[in-house]
Amino acid sequence: MKKVTISCLLLGTLALAACGAPTTPTQAQVQHDARCAAGILGGAALGGVVGNRFGGGSGQTLATAAGAGLGMYAGQSACN
Repeated sequence: MKKVTISCLLLGTLALAACGAPTTPTQAQVQHDARCAAGILGGAALGGVVGNRFGGGSGQTLATAAGAGLGMYAGQSACN
């Protein structure tokens, strides 16, 4: 549970760091990239947590991996 909390805090910090009005085109690209990374990592973390709630044994491991993969896909799709 502590790992999940620390991961959420880290991802939240990354997302907040990407906020603010960009002043240059380069800065805007960096902020976009940071938002994309936060979305992908956040989606993977959330998907993994949700997937971990299902199944047992190796089925739970597969559900966790599938949830993380779907979360990453959703985060990448929201970025574009």
